[in-house]
Amino acid sequence: MFLRFLIFGCLSFTLPLFSQWFAKETPFDTIWNEFQSSPNLFSEAYSQNHSPILREEISKDEEFQYYFQLCKFQEIRDLTEILKLVSFYDALLQIKQCSESNAESIKTLEKQTNKRLFDLTVFPKLEILPTEITNEEIFRIVRDLQREWEKTVYLYSNFYKSHEIFFLGKEREYTVTLNRILYSEMPESKRKVLLIRLLQDIRIYQKSIYQLFYYSKQNPWNDSDLSSENENAKLYFLRILSLWKEDSILSPSQNTILNELESCLETISTDQTKIRIFGLYGFFSDYGRFSEVKFPQHKKENLTKLEFIRQTLFQSHHFQKRLESVVISCKNSVQFQREL
Repeated sequence: MFLRFLIFGCLSFTLPLFSQWFAKETPFDTIWNEFQSSPNLFSEAYSQNHSPILREEISKDEEFQYYFQLCKFQEIRDLTEILKLVSFYDALLQIKQCSESNAESIKTLEKQTNKRLFDLTVFPKLEILPTEITNEEIFRIVRDLQREWEKTVYLYSNFYKSHEIFFLGKEREYTVTLNRILYSEMPESKRKVLLIRLLQDIRIYQKSIYQLFYYSKQNPWNDSDLSSENENAKLYFLRILSLWKEDSILSPSQNTILNELESCLETISTDQTKIRIFGLYGFFSDYGRFSEVKFPQHKKENLTKLEFIRQTLFQSHHFQKRLESVVISCKNSVQFQREL
């Protein structure tokens, strides 16, 4: 009897301790859902050993420079330098062709390069015409797809994507695919299946992008601690903001939002243990490169092309919506910082 009481007493005493020692982590799906309802820069990347830091390549454009030196046609050299801002791999392909071209074929290559440059600069429009969708079930799926598309283009695109092929590549791919499924001739049953698959693919992509930010220490500076990464990210973001605020392409209303974002970033401390400022890197990198680069040696005609591209980008719906999304994430993070 005494032994039974002793065992029961020990269990009663130890169970609460076990529940404290081995508290369950919050499931990632719960974290992801919370982020979607209130976007923020909260991350566990540096607080737990979820994954090692993945080192970035020091010189990813070594191959480009090799063919650039072999290309003897200045017009192609100029155009590919601009194209590289939008798509490194397209620029590499074009400069490689230049290195193998002669004077007779260079005009064709010039036309191809110009076309590719402007094709990639203009983001495709999502063509959803409700009056054209007669099937009620498909209409509901399309409505969900539109919501997820907006989150992909305006929210998840702001995260770091180390191996992105070209500017808003995945977002462009989803837009073109959705338009094609909606308006190609096919049985409605097949259209429904393709739309559901696309919806699933978009959600999986969103989750993987956020998971990388939340758990991985990967960053372009190869920093291995959060304080250093935050410091580098903050300095980079503020430098880009200062360039944008002096840029005549941006409107007064955009400058008001930029000031708001600058003030918000200044408020976030770099020595936070849970807030990862780097979560905004995709946005600043995508558009910042078009403000940082200078091509004084380029002909006036090509500089005019670059200015047109910059104007197209900074007056686009995706820049405006992503800017607003970044401000929301920053403000939510400031609030989170106060609650820590």
